[in-house]
Amino acid sequence: MFPGSRSGFFSDLLAITKLRLRQWSEAWLSKRLPRTHSATLNQRRIFILPSRNGLYFLLMTLVLFFGGINYGNSLILMVALMLVSLFLVSILHTYANLSGLTLESGRAQSAFVGQEASFDVRLRSSGRAHESIQLSWSGLLPQYQDLLDSSSCEVTLLLPVSRRGLCRAPRIRVESCYPLGLLRAWSWVELDSQCLVYPQAIEDPYPLRNAQGGGEGARLVLEGSDDFDGLRRYQAGDNPRRIAWKSYAREGRLYTKSFAGYSAQEHWLEWDAYPSMAQEARLSRLCYWVLQFDLLQLHFGLRLPGIELSPDSGDSHRQRCLKALALYGLNLDWHLNPAQPERSHSETLSP
Repeated sequence: MFPGSRSGFFSDLLAITKLRLRQWSEAWLSKRLPRTHSATLNQRRIFILPSRNGLYFLLMTLVLFFGGINYGNSLILMVALMLVSLFLVSILHTYANLSGLTLESGRAQSAFVGQEASFDVRLRSSGRAHESIQLSWSGLLPQYQDLLDSSSCEVTLLLPVSRRGLCRAPRIRVESCYPLGLLRAWSWVELDSQCLVYPQAIEDPYPLRNAQGGGEGARLVLEGSDDFDGLRRYQAGDNPRRIAWKSYAREGRLYTKSFAGYSAQEHWLEWDAYPSMAQEARLSRLCYWVLQFDLLQLHFGLRLPGIELSPDSGDSHRQRCLKALALYGLNLDWHLNPAQPERSHSETLSP
């Protein structure tokens, strides 16, 4: 076996071992600490080990202890024993700082792909103060929180999202090194909280069709007409009344409303309007125009394969359309609950 192939073999073996250990730890944590709406930290949930500073502290204590024995110095031995006693007392205080703390799932704020979903976590004390509590997702920067006696507070954790669908809150790491930093007590809490992740909204010429079933046809853009035709880039001299100010507040760019002579006031956004695009690209374009039509308070409908939402307007209609786009083509039952029976699209899309 060549040296290069030998090193490659050991690196692959190490990677496989790490993967298996991670899978085993995930399965063990899921069984020991299942997902729940509320969790109180207790002896079953809290883990505690020396921190890096704690290891240095123990090493220094060990050096003092053997130095005292070697030189027969009772004063050094007494100092070493005092340091050991301090370390043991710190174990109790560090554990007590997390023990009795209750975490409850709060409101989850939906987001678009590429943004950050927010999850509110409510912290509640059991009658004692909890100092320097760290909460974080795995791999992200923690947030610090102090909790006074018999009080409660809310902490908002942000989670970057890169895929649309139903996003479940991952495990939260709750950690504390209080009071001396010699030990680290931590726990994993998996709260039953979830939110929708909508497709990334990408601007594109809109595929508008009227609700009476006519094709797109020829649309003559008339600035003075009463029927909305779309948005275009602002040009110097455009009527200020035609500027889409809501779109400007949202995106920071000026658009001018264009109007055309339609016979109907209700329109359709259709899947088949982008035949040459992939699935995610279609959903992103449709998502953009759902938001634009909602800003302009237009009546519009949405057609996806197997799903049809009748023309309407308002916040509830916008949410139904965004939810349909977020969950389209996904295995909804697996995301919601693996034990639930299969449900239809119409049940899932109900407000």
